[in-house]
Amino acid sequence: MKLQQLQYFVAVYEQGSFSAAAEKVNATQSGLSMHVSQMEKRHNVVLFHRSSSGVSPTEEGRAFYLEAVKVLAAACRAEDRLKGLSKSVVGHVHVGLMPTFTRAVLTEALLRFDREYPEVRLSISEGYASTLAGEVVEGRLDFAVVPASFAINEALVSKSMGQDRECLVCAADRDIPMTKNGVHLKELAPLRLVLPGTGNARRTLIENYMALNEVEVSSILELDTMHGTLNLVASSDWVTILPGIMCLPDLDGSRRKVAMLVDPPLTVDYMRIETRKRPLSAVAQIFADILQEELNSALEVFPYA
Repeated sequence: MKLQQLQYFVAVYEQGSFSAAAEKVNATQSGLSMHVSQMEKRHNVVLFHRSSSGVSPTEEGRAFYLEAVKVLAAACRAEDRLKGLSKSVVGHVHVGLMPTFTRAVLTEALLRFDREYPEVRLSISEGYASTLAGEVVEGRLDFAVVPASFAINEALVSKSMGQDRECLVCAADRDIPMTKNGVHLKELAPLRLVLPGTGNARRTLIENYMALNEVEVSSILELDTMHGTLNLVASSDWVTILPGIMCLPDLDGSRRKVAMLVDPPLTVDYMRIETRKRPLSAVAQIFADILQEELNSALEVFPYA
C-alpha cells in the first residue's frame, strides 16, 4: 500500500466527501474515489458508506483511520529527522493561541524564540477554540492552545499544559469586599457581567458556576473582543471573569482591580492540540516547549500560585 493512498483515505475521512478531499490534497475527485475503491476491493472491506450528501466511515473505516494516521505521523517524523541531520534549525511554524495567551504569555516566548532561532519564521494566529481546532485539523496550524474543556474530535490529540484560576476583573476604584485570598461573588451580587458569546467554551463554564453558586446576575453584555472587555470594565460598573494569567498586566491595580474567585474557586485548564497524522516538527516542538515554560512561570506569579 502506497503512502499516497493513506493520505487520500485520511483526507476523505476527515473531509466527509470526495470532492472536499480532492480539493484538500490537490487531486481529482475521480482519482481519490478510484484509489479508495482499489483499497476496498483489494482487501475485501467497505471503508465508507456513500450517499448523495457525502460519505461516512464504516466501523472498519474508523479502525483503519486510527492506523493510517499512525503511519502518516511516522513518515512525518522520519522526514523531520532527515532535515535535522543538517544541524541547522530552520523552517516555518504557525501556531494558534487564544487571547489569554497572546496577552500574558506570548511576548516573552516570542522574544526567547527569536533570540535563539533567528532563522525560523514564526506566525501566530489568535482565535477561539473552535476556530483554532478547525485550523489544526486542516493543517494550517502546527498546533494550538485551547481550554481543556473544549471537546476535540478523533483527528486531534491533546496534551495538558497546566491549570489556572479564574478571577473577577473590575474598575480599579471599585470598592469590593475582598479577603486576602480573593473574592466571593455572592457578596457582590447582583452583577453586571460581561461575557463572551454563546459559541465560546468559557461562556458555559462561567454560567454554570454562577448558577451552581446562586450568584445573581442583573444583566449580561456579550462582547467577543478581549480588548473591548478590558477597556469597558476599567471605566464602568461592568465586571468580567478572566483567567489569572490574562490578568497579570493588571496586578499593579492602576486601571483594573483583580481578585481570584473563592468559596469555591473556579479553575480553567489549558491544553495543546495537534493532529494525529502530523506530529510536531522539531522546530515546532521547540516553540511549544518555550511556550510551556513561559506559561509555567506565569502560573507561579502571585496571587495565582
